[in-house]
Amino acid sequence: YGAVLLMNLFMNHFGTSMPNYHYENLKKVLDLYGERTLANPAIVVDCNHNNSGKKYMEQIRIAKDVMAMRHSSEIRSMVKGLMIESYIEDGAQKVGDGVYGKSITDPCLGWEKSRALILELAELV
Repeated sequence: YGAVLLMNLFMNHFGTSMPNYHYENLKKVLDLYGERTLANPAIVVDCNHNNSGKKYMEQIRIAKDVMAMRHSSEIRSMVKGLMIESYIEDGAQKVGDGVYGKSITDPCLGWEKSRALILELAELV
């Protein structure tokens, strides 16, 4: 139920998904959860896809933005995690390009950038 609610909540009038990681978006989800009797309201923020405009390097900024929103204890308790697309090498390739360790689907952060981001985020917890 929650996923469908969120998908519909953050679509424009053309039916296109809009970024949904901003403070106002998370506060709206928190308010909607508050209208229900949920024992453990939770959300995992997708730092890629429509939130990043499929620009994989934007995941770094978005993850840090979400962590900065943790000043609100309500947001801190609701946001249970971040989804970050990561693989061995940065970016993506076409099927058959033959680059070992590079995604053939969505562009991803490579291991070195992922590792650095994880360590930086850990300092913010």
